[in-house]
Amino acid sequence: MPDTRIHIKPDDVLADIDEIADGSEPRSRCKIYILPYDAAGINEACEANYYPGNRVPYHEHTTGFETFLIDGGAIEILGVGKKAVGHKGDIVHIMPYMPHSIHTLEDNSIWRAFHQGLWLTPHMVEERGLRDRHWDASFAPELRQQNNRRKHDNWVDYQYPECRDVPASELPSLRLFDSELTSYAFDGIRLRLKVARWETAGVKEVWQLHLSTGYTLSWDELHPFTHLYDVFSGSVRVTLEGMEPFTATARDLLHIPKYLSGKIEALEETVLLDTGCQGYLTRFMDEINTVKAKEPAKLKDKAFVKEIMQKNDYHVMIV
Repeated sequence: MPDTRIHIKPDDVLADIDEIADGSEPRSRCKIYILPYDAAGINEACEANYYPGNRVPYHEHTTGFETFLIDGGAIEILGVGKKAVGHKGDIVHIMPYMPHSIHTLEDNSIWRAFHQGLWLTPHMVEERGLRDRHWDASFAPELRQQNNRRKHDNWVDYQYPECRDVPASELPSLRLFDSELTSYAFDGIRLRLKVARWETAGVKEVWQLHLSTGYTLSWDELHPFTHLYDVFSGSVRVTLEGMEPFTATARDLLHIPKYLSGKIEALEETVLLDTGCQGYLTRFMDEINTVKAKEPAKLKDKAFVKEIMQKNDYHVMIV
């Protein structure tokens, strides 16, 4: 079942785990915010605050998708013979069978993760419990290999590759803060597509929303999907059915249940990361953008816009 918490602040964690607890390697502190749920394992959310100089082993996953927001510091990303440095605001998207590794370059380098179909955090919680009960056995190599096989991951027998330095824009997995696969703009809002549906096995899209002061996103009680927004910068006023309004600020998460009407109003210039857009916003934007170009007056007809929204199974009023 999805977590019932709606407003999740940076220190409001389900668990805070030292990834390497035996002192053999300074890795990171991993904060777990939301455990995965539904058949697709959506909206798994956690973050790692890496110690400088740490290297995550070069590996690949045979299942699952990882979308990372670099939320502080500088992180070098390696993969497919290339390496480049990502900074605060950049996104890294890893798909199955995409070899990758990271190298922390600065203190307070924060790697905020939004997984799909990976089921990583439940394993981390289980392993912490095993460490608490059976310290020595939990670090046995054979146990780690067995657990990795069960998770359908390939972590072993990889060496760090020789990679050439390239501009960040040339690394396939790295999406810079001010870049997009495509973008759309309307009065008070700019939408940047960061991860497309064809990059998530058709499950979701990831969007970066730039909101002007006073701009409001709204939806009714028939919204069939759970929202998961990351407030990257700025602040918003959130009003939900049956709840007192509250303010969310930078680095807060908004995990809003389906079938709950509400709205999000920007109190200042704000950037939201829509990390789990299950509706077909790209299709919706294509249609709306065509109307904007050919018959802009129709965008003032909310019933007309609503019809296109329902056609594309997208339910947040944007225009």
